[in-house]
Amino acid sequence: MVDFLVTCLQAATPIWLAALAGLFAQRSGILHLGLEGLMLSGAFVATATAIRTGSVLAAIGAAIVVNLLLSLLFWVLVTHFKANVLIVGLGLSMTAAGATGYALVAFFDTEAAIESPVGLPRPLGGLGGPLAGLSVLTFAAFALTWLSWWTIRRTRAGLKLSACGSDPFAARSAGVPVDLYRMAALQVAGLLCALAGAELSLAQVRSFSDNIAQGRGYLAFAAVLLGGVAPVGVSVAAVFFGSALAFGIQSQLDFNGVLPPQFVLMLPYAATIVAISATVVIKRRRGEEPEVIMERTL
Repeated sequence: MVDFLVTCLQAATPIWLAALAGLFAQRSGILHLGLEGLMLSGAFVATATAIRTGSVLAAIGAAIVVNLLLSLLFWVLVTHFKANVLIVGLGLSMTAAGATGYALVAFFDTEAAIESPVGLPRPLGGLGGPLAGLSVLTFAAFALTWLSWWTIRRTRAGLKLSACGSDPFAARSAGVPVDLYRMAALQVAGLLCALAGAELSLAQVRSFSDNIAQGRGYLAFAAVLLGGVAPVGVSVAAVFFGSALAFGIQSQLDFNGVLPPQFVLMLPYAATIVAISATVVIKRRRGEEPEVIMERTL
């Protein structure tokens, strides 16, 4: 049982970090469908840098720098060029999926997975036991959840950020630089997605393969909606989706040959649909209006 719970945490960590990224973006008024692309770019850059330098710090640093630049481009497109935020997000994810696959061939002359010589530190690795396999970013996810809650709920910057998303016109009237706050939120999202990508490629398998994210960025986006755009709720939803992924993996081992593999692989995504649908039904029965996905209002 403990081993399965640890597997759930391992599977949930990249989704968890990306969901916190989507939380900050959505708090500022931006629906971030580019989480998948940022995770992929972070995973590839982290692995490639680790192979070239042999340094975990350099790998994470490079992934953060690349994602900050991509997030800045995202902000320029939706703010200055008035591009549709949903299309830009999807374009970022699809471009990253193709670009990382091409980069595998261009830089490493292979379409197979590339292996990293180093991995993320494991704080409890020397103690043994089931918790020894957890990377430092799994423990950091708990701290980042609390930090996100404190920033959003207890600081002036966090309150202004929420105002940018809930009523940008009123925020501008009060003198809040909405565009700058949105840029800051996207930069935070880029950093967190870089950590999520590093967790994917340097924690568990220590390698990068084409489309390694496998939709986790979209699960993170769903976790933001399911969690009510609140740090604790988003984190719980991310762990739920991670548990569904872990259950799918375990089912492949336990029911190999009994259940079709396609059925097992679809479980986490089916759980996403069921969870969000249940949330909408419950809110309607309570007389509440479910959240509506709208374009960013400038």
